Amino acid sequence: MSIPAVLLVLLLVLLFGYWPGHNVTASALVVALGLLLSGGVGIFTGARGPGWAIYVLIALAMGLLLAMPDPWRGLALVSVPVMAIGYSMGREIAFLRAGMREKFSPTTWIVAGESISDVNAAKRSALARLGEWKSLSDGRFLVILGHRRFEAWGDASEGYVVHVIDDERDVSTMRVLTRVPHQNGEIPVALDRQGLVGWVPRSVNVPTSVAEQALDGFFEAQGAKALAGWEWEGGPQAQELRFL
Repeated sequence: MSIPAVLLVLLLVLLFGYWPGHNVTASALVVALGLLLSGGVGIFTGARGPGWAIYVLIALAMGLLLAMPDPWRGLALVSVPVMAIGYSMGREIAFLRAGMREKFSPTTWIVAGESISDVNAAKRSALARLGEWKSLSDGRFLVILGHRRFEAWGDASEGYVVHVIDDERDVSTMRVLTRVPHQNGEIPVALDRQGLVGWVPRSVNVPTSVAEQALDGFFEAQGAKALAGWEWEGGPQAQELRFL
């Protein structure tokens, strides 16, 4: 949520502070309506799709503005980044809502939004889904038991960034899975379909086979289980790599 919020602030500063001669009222209306409509699309479609809905909305908005007289015509291109930012914020809200459903049950496992009482059935479902998961379309992969969480962002082809949180109410219990010894350099991670990219240390890029071992260990230990060649690192890095 913080990344699109920062982008929105920068856009507003450029629009209202460094664009002389533009119509402030028209600009404010385009920004407000763009954020409202695209945010709504993100909330209602961001977690599960369809992903094409935001592109249809952007095309309709641009077509409408281009067909109108000035100053509206001149704001057609402004609507594109506004709606992209609004959609990103809406998606994050959708993912947070999905993760909050029934998350306080101390006995029921929540696997990608589905409640499963039997631990063995929950583990089978989680392992099967993780290998097919694509965060750009499906969102953050979540397994929840009470306040304990297993989280993964990525997909089978590119690898995952994996977190385990012993108590989501306490950020100091958050840990990220890291290769030992650490590898130098960073790699890009796609954060949304609009091209937003985050850079993460190469050491936290977890292949699918290891992510599955970590997930299996979460069911066994209800937390972070030790894995050969990997460690669970806490502190600021674990929090910064959560992409919220």
